[in-house]
Amino acid sequence: MKKLLIILILITTALAIMAGYDNNVKSEVKAWDGVYQLEKGKPYLVTGTVKHLLLLAPPEALDSLGITLNHGDELSVQAAETKGALLVTCIRKGNDVFSLRTVDLKNNYYDEASTVKVIPAECIGCKLCVAPCPVGAITMVNGKAQIDPAKCVSCGICIDGNGKFKGCPVRAIRK
Repeated sequence: MKKLLIILILITTALAIMAGYDNNVKSEVKAWDGVYQLEKGKPYLVTGTVKHLLLLAPPEALDSLGITLNHGDELSVQAAETKGALLVTCIRKGNDVFSLRTVDLKNNYYDEASTVKVIPAECIGCKLCVAPCPVGAITMVNGKAQIDPAKCVSCGICIDGNGKFKGCPVRAIRK
């Protein structure tokens, strides 16, 4: 009986963790067309008068997939909206199509992990970086922020901020 209870607790915890990641994505994957723009090192898709932050993949992963994006490129992306950004599953540039992750957003098609790191000795455990992370890559472990390099897309929001959040207040997160 004890073993069954432990197994149920472990399964419930795993499901809660997965649900937390899924809750970051607020919409279904759909098509977005626009012009690629790189601004202060961050990628955007401009659709009419609206500028959407693109959550692609770490730069090393884009290189490994042969993806080169230049300012002014016309793109079509398949993406889901998450916290004001677009989590991209697929990019179409001209006749080239590049897949970054599965449509259910659970698996990446690249092995390269993000190089964004938390310096534990400098982290004050304020938790301010957790909620703004659009892909749910930041969790708290033993009172310190921790970044899952497999989930992180190197968007830099935890470092530089996005909107009201101005980034790590003590600069404990770095690339």
